[in-house]
Amino acid sequence: MHAFASSRLPKTRGFTLLETLTCVLIVSILSALAIGWYAGHRDVVVKVSHQRNAQEIVNMAVCATVAGCDFVVPGDKFNTIQNLITGTYGTTGIYKGKLFRLTSLELDQLAESLPFVKMENGLILYDYTGSQPL
Repeated sequence: MHAFASSRLPKTRGFTLLETLTCVLIVSILSALAIGWYAGHRDVVVKVSHQRNAQEIVNMAVCATVAGCDFVVPGDKFNTIQNLITGTYGTTGIYKGKLFRLTSLELDQLAESLPFVKMENGLILYDYTGSQPL
């Protein structure tokens, strides 16, 4: 036998077209389900983000009220909260001269958070239902 003679290697069989298409179909179905699941949960995450912003507004309003800040615009929830975003100074006790300001909230984020904030008797309160008018 010649030194360069090659022995025949057994033929290995690859995937058929039908097997490949089946795998592609399964992967596409799973990815469509995952995208649908993600889109449904994204709405929940956005709502929770707006609720959290509303809670920050209420917490700052409570702190500013205790400090004697003059930020409340009677009957106007939007402008009252806008005063908290721009900042207001305490007038009583150890908070006298201290700045109370919502630094984590911008005016463009305010509209989505307003349904979770209500105003009663000059106080800013949290409403978890999100049913408050703008």
